[in-house]
Amino acid sequence: MLGYIFFFITVLFYIGLAMIMPPKPITGGNNSMGYGLALVYLSLGFAVSSLILTISIRSAGGFDWVSSEALTRTGLVLLAWLGVALTIFFCALFKQEWHEDGLYPSFLHWIAMGYGQLWIPLLWLMACLLSLNPAWLSTLPLQAFNIPFWVGLSISTLYSGGLLVGYVRESVQQAQARVARQLDDEKRWHQIRLDEVAAYKSGDPIITLLGYSGRYQDDDVRQAALVKIKAHPNWEAELLDLLTHKRGDREVYNFLDGNLVDHPGEFVEPLKQSILRLSASIKADIKDSNNLQSWSFEMYGVDQLLRAIDDQFSGQGNEFYPDVIRLQQALNTPPPERFKGIHFATTDLVNTWLARHR
Repeated sequence: MLGYIFFFITVLFYIGLAMIMPPKPITGGNNSMGYGLALVYLSLGFAVSSLILTISIRSAGGFDWVSSEALTRTGLVLLAWLGVALTIFFCALFKQEWHEDGLYPSFLHWIAMGYGQLWIPLLWLMACLLSLNPAWLSTLPLQAFNIPFWVGLSISTLYSGGLLVGYVRESVQQAQARVARQLDDEKRWHQIRLDEVAAYKSGDPIITLLGYSGRYQDDDVRQAALVKIKAHPNWEAELLDLLTHKRGDREVYNFLDGNLVDHPGEFVEPLKQSILRLSASIKADIKDSNNLQSWSFEMYGVDQLLRAIDDQFSGQGNEFYPDVIRLQQALNTPPPERFKGIHFATTDLVNTWLARHR
């Protein structure tokens, strides 16, 4: 009885799909949207009801004529159901909307224009109807069961294969387009950075160039920035002034990370004071923040600072050990209750540096 009920429901969805099928593509905006929504709901209803129909027939011993092996039989029946469900939806879709871009095989459109969404599922429904009553297997020739099933399975499998080919082609095209956009964006931003460095005038603040001098900048951008930075007769003194007067700690970290200074000893005390300020800032931010995340302090330049210490003061990193301990303590400040258990990625950087200089 359950099988007959869901056969009737499936037929209703099938009739609904047949009724909404326009003789030619719809061009109106509202009408096209209405057709699209109806297609989605009716196709989904057909897929679900036909799946339940398939399962009910199979659980009652139907489709035994498909194969002598139970597992193979079940697999083929479910494959036929899936192929028909995909075919009925995409045939209806491609009849309404088709792009001549060569991505999807053209036979998909031919079948859609030939109302494949109507006659392909009809073959499946015929096989289901005949399988609802096992007694019919003894009164009807086996071909009455086999021909609709295997023809429907073959065509829907071919159609699904065409869909897969089109999907792969479309995915490859989209991936290539993404890569091309990324390359274009990288070139555009690279040129913007070069132009900004080129636009720098000798009287401009040196801090505006420091962001272009880091080790991870493109080499031509970095070298152009370094030339203009070192064109300042007292460029090291200007960096020290930025650190001493708390105006550009992170920018100075960025420069020191990968660019050796001529007088590193003069930077020891200003950097130590900078670390203490950074520690106090992190501690206050943890206590007062409304949005702590694992990445919260990644923009504070701690990784650049620690690399700069190792690069600029080779063998003397231990002189900064007590100050980095203060930084570790700041990162371990108990956060507000709602952020309990959060672990900052920057903490791992600090812990690793301390372990290496212990």
